Amino acid sequence: MKTTSTWLVFWAAMLVLWQSMAFATDELKLSIANWAFDNVNAQNLAVNLQLTQQGLKVNASADSIELAPPIGILNKVTLKCTELVLLSGQTNCAAGKLGFIHKEYGTQNIAFSIKAMPEQTHYQVSVSNLKFAGATFVAQLDYDDKHWQASIQTPKAALSKLVHNISPYLDDSQKSQLSNWTYDSDIAVQANLTGHQQQLEQLKLDLTTSALNLSDKEGKYVTENLVMNMLLDLALKNKTWQWQTDINLKSGQAYAQPVFVDFDDAALSLQATGEWQNEQQYLVIKDAYLNHQNIMQAHGSYSGTLQKIDALDVTIQQANLATLYPVWLQPFALGSAADKLELAGQLGLEFKQQAGNYQLSVNLNKVYVDDQNSRFALYGLDGDLAWSNNETVTESKLSWQGGSIYAVPFGESTLHIAAHSSSLSLLEPWSLPILDGALLVNDFTLNNALDDKIEWTFDGLVTPISMESLSAALDWPSLHGKLSGVIPKVSYANEQVQVDGALMVKLFDGTTVIRDLRLDKPFGTLPQLYANVDLTGLDLEILTQTFDFGKITGKLDGRLTGLRLSNWQPVQFDAHFATPENDKNRRRISQRAIDNLSQIGGGVGGILSRSFLRFFEDFSYQKLGLNCKLLNEVCVMSGIDEAKQGYYIVKGGGLPPRINVVGYTRQVDWPDLIERLKAVSQSSGPVIQ
Repeated sequence: MKTTSTWLVFWAAMLVLWQSMAFATDELKLSIANWAFDNVNAQNLAVNLQLTQQGLKVNASADSIELAPPIGILNKVTLKCTELVLLSGQTNCAAGKLGFIHKEYGTQNIAFSIKAMPEQTHYQVSVSNLKFAGATFVAQLDYDDKHWQASIQTPKAALSKLVHNISPYLDDSQKSQLSNWTYDSDIAVQANLTGHQQQLEQLKLDLTTSALNLSDKEGKYVTENLVMNMLLDLALKNKTWQWQTDINLKSGQAYAQPVFVDFDDAALSLQATGEWQNEQQYLVIKDAYLNHQNIMQAHGSYSGTLQKIDALDVTIQQANLATLYPVWLQPFALGSAADKLELAGQLGLEFKQQAGNYQLSVNLNKVYVDDQNSRFALYGLDGDLAWSNNETVTESKLSWQGGSIYAVPFGESTLHIAAHSSSLSLLEPWSLPILDGALLVNDFTLNNALDDKIEWTFDGLVTPISMESLSAALDWPSLHGKLSGVIPKVSYANEQVQVDGALMVKLFDGTTVIRDLRLDKPFGTLPQLYANVDLTGLDLEILTQTFDFGKITGKLDGRLTGLRLSNWQPVQFDAHFATPENDKNRRRISQRAIDNLSQIGGGVGGILSRSFLRFFEDFSYQKLGLNCKLLNEVCVMSGIDEAKQGYYIVKGGGLPPRINVVGYTRQVDWPDLIERLKAVSQSSGPVIQ
């Protein structure tokens, strides 16, 4: 109010001078080339006072008036008051006009009224038609030495211009914060403020944006064409700001890493009340209600600093997962097994935290989960799942109607589990039907490690699963036998599944034992499987008929060491297959099998069909075998013995007719070998010795 006091002193001096001359005239004109008072400088000041029936009529002008920074110089200043009333201790101007030109604020033609009571340090000012930042403002001020009240409103202002014009009045830290953002929008503002001296004590704000475009430098927070209305009520009591707000986001888009929300599809509203203790930097949210139209309704409360939680309580009412997941869940799951799902059903959630202790409860109702990468699915999921880091045990029960893992279906099942101390454990043994068998789990424990990585272990067994049904589910050629085995321990840690012990498969009347099984990132984009495999006593007649390879009788043993599958495709192994030394079975091989084995080894095809041997349907052999060491998509091949040129795949023996099959290709591209095994599409045949 220093400027106002200065002008009142000036007008008082003018009135004293005019009154001393009143006996001679009812009009006073005064010109001052240079007038300075209390940091105010005026050039070519002209004043005209006229006595009217209503009071005094004042006209004043100046070429320029220099005020204290940051306002600076006003040019071509005019001041009019058609009715200046002087009372004891009070001066009123009910209808005044002030005009000037300013380099930042442009040409102004402001209407005002003022009531001044200097002895009481009480002033009332009303201003309209104030041009500021390209907008028109109306403002009122009621000030005394104890309290002040102010209001300001504009129906439309450019946010970028507004911030630019008020920046000279901000401190360095506020300017630094604003420099990290870009912003643009037309806004409507209605603000009412009260305070004492320089301390704001209450603010009531009504702010509306028409198309807010906002972004920080890092792009973590962005809005585009956001239409928003915000009501804010702040009150300072006992050094604590009490606040309440009502925010409505009606259209446009917003991104707050990692969540993107399109309010054109679903509007959002938030009502909240709370407190802010500025000295302690302590926030209390007493009640907060969030309504994301047709997506989610939530209620919560909070207390703590911006870095540390003292208490948090969040409840999400039953929400439709089909609409909740893409907006509020999927962004937090990117890079995990849950980042590309199709969901249906209902989800409810409760989360409570006191200091470092928390408890989470999720309710699921008729939930359906489908992984778009076809890695897993779960249907008809119902029940509750609890999680807690405190020692209190909370029981949960989950049931489902069925599902699948990598095209292998599993059936209906129920889990009874207990949660405590950041872990889950089974309350009773669990059975998961898989095709015509089952996975039986006797013991299961899941822990959330200190680094927030999930670890789990279980042991159990696999009851016999028909290989016919498994191969049909995986779209393999029809296999015969059973898959079964005891699982001493399966563990998961650091995105790796490891099996201690062995899985046994009864296949082709033989036994296949899988040892040292390890699976890295099983639900990632590039899963890696490692194992060593032993095969004993496979019946070649069943095996070759299954794959339509041509008929071979006898037994086969084999081993695969260092087996590695990447995204379920072989990329490395050392494989050896051969007739067992103690095989007493009849050993015969058909012409077609000879042709196919010859092609695998890179031999010349069609010789049998062009010789007298074409009259024989099959031949006897002493033993057969084939080896492949795969690395970098190249298979280094060998057989049961070295030949003069190449290597023996089949050595003739027993009763005539006898035949040898020799392979010549030592190295073959793995994709080419796969094609040979699949289709026998190139010319082939054995080498006859």
